[in-house]
Amino acid sequence: MSADQAMGRAGSPATRVYRWLHHLSICALLVMSRDNSLCADEESQLPLVTDDRVVVRSAGGYRPKTISCVIEDIAGQKIVVRRSGSTVNVIRLQDVVSVQFRKSEEFNEGLKKLQERDWKTALTSLQSAVTTENRNWARREINAHLAQAYRALGEFERCLATVEKIVQDDPDTRHVVELPLVWDERLPAENRIQLAAADLKSPSEVRQLTAASALLHESSQEAAAISVLKDLEKSATGVFLELVRAQLWRLRLLHPEQLREAEVESWSQHVQELDRRTRSGPEFVIGRALLATHDYDNAATSLLWMPLLEPLDPPTTNASLQEAITALELSGRQSEADKLRREYQPTGEADR
Repeated sequence: MSADQAMGRAGSPATRVYRWLHHLSICALLVMSRDNSLCADEESQLPLVTDDRVVVRSAGGYRPKTISCVIEDIAGQKIVVRRSGSTVNVIRLQDVVSVQFRKSEEFNEGLKKLQERDWKTALTSLQSAVTTENRNWARREINAHLAQAYRALGEFERCLATVEKIVQDDPDTRHVVELPLVWDERLPAENRIQLAAADLKSPSEVRQLTAASALLHESSQEAAAISVLKDLEKSATGVFLELVRAQLWRLRLLHPEQLREAEVESWSQHVQELDRRTRSGPEFVIGRALLATHDYDNAATSLLWMPLLEPLDPPTTNASLQEAITALELSGRQSEADKLRREYQPTGEADR
């Protein structure tokens, strides 16, 4: 489990679907075809605590170890903790199972409302929480959740500006995953960020990436967007690099005659190395590509990742779930598709 889930990433637009999906063969398909963490219980931990606690995986599959500490920083791909006395430890986030730290009442309320998809109330609570938080790393965590709320509400420019603020303080932040990137160019214009060609030349690399994702499908801007993505790929690292690569994969969806099964299979193998949150957009791209190459079972697996495990903005999440239903139908799993369709409640205005 990544630190994101441990710090309040438990909500899902398809929570009701997920409950009954345990009883379908889909969940078994997901577990067998990808990894054993897909159906694991990964509830976030939100209690107020006096001491910070970090739960770390133990080598050899032993029980995780709980470290009582004071968190000094969470930046890039590491967490810095101070234990008893003056002992300082640096822990890789990929080794972290969960994190508990002191949160204000407003922060906890914001997390709760995010889980309930009450975006506006979450936004108000988180905006209040960030003004009273004096720990730099904790402000970044709050801002990441603020970006999620802005994106869910369709306030894409504010979402982008919030992530830019995080990146200025932590250039290698994992929170770039909250950028309002376009993963489905077929969505109505009001459901995806609108940026201009000038944004491709912005001094902000995160704005460049976002602009490239928004303009990639426009024939007049495709070449410029590709050039930006390839330039970013040369210097990018971490989560940012993975997002750049996945946006380049989208080119194959725009030019399906270039799709090759072996290439899509390599993408599927690659994303298994990513943390759960980062996988969401790339899995959607992979699912769409697998649909195009008629690999319907695996397409359903990838397309269910976002709605069941790590939702992005509601319109994109809805699109992923609808594509999953199509994949199930095409794979001959009509009963599962019908159940998913009956239980599914679109997220949208009612959630705002």
